[in-house]
Amino acid sequence: MLKTLIVDDEPDAIKSLSLICEEYCKDQVKIVGSAYIIEEAYKLIKEQNPDVLMLDIDLPRGNAFDLLDRFPKRNFFVILVSAYFDLYEKKMRKYDIHACVDKPVDIDEITSLMQMLYRKRYGD
Repeated sequence: MLKTLIVDDEPDAIKSLSLICEEYCKDQVKIVGSAYIIEEAYKLIKEQNPDVLMLDIDLPRGNAFDLLDRFPKRNFFVILVSAYFDLYEKKMRKYDIHACVDKPVDIDEITSLMQMLYRKRYGD
């Protein structure tokens, strides 16, 4: 199972991603937590050691890149989930981002993405 952590400042976005993963990816994904702010996300990453981090770009008191900077060596896949990729395109090149998902999220996109990451982590 891919231990997955969701970080977003919108409770509805966390709920939506959680429901999609739990309903459509239940054989590959286990949601191990969620956070609304960077400090909370940092603690959860340290505690849970996730395989996947689903991360909104704009967060209170910082952004996704501020959080990723705290983990120069990452053992988790990073999926950015946002409606504002065009604003951060240049900055995203500096980070090992595995996928970008537009809001509102598409169920088929999330399920195929999680299946791909599962195969990458555990093989066929």
